[in-house]
Amino acid sequence: MVGQAAILSGYAALVVLAVTRVLHAHRTGRAGSTPTAYLATVMSHRLGRCLVLLLWMWVGWHFFVR
Repeated sequence: MVGQAAILSGYAALVVLAVTRVLHAHRTGRAGSTPTAYLATVMSHRLGRCLVLLLWMWVGWHFFVR
């Protein structure tokens, strides 16, 4: 139970960090610092697309199948 709380806390921290990053990017006008820009960069490479697919499958298995 402690491990699950630690994992959920870690994901919550990542969400807070991502939201903070987006708000900062919009406030300063730096459009290249948004998560969409990072994802577009990752998805422009074949290896990046494979890693995103594997991550999506892992998340789906651990959160939706259980």
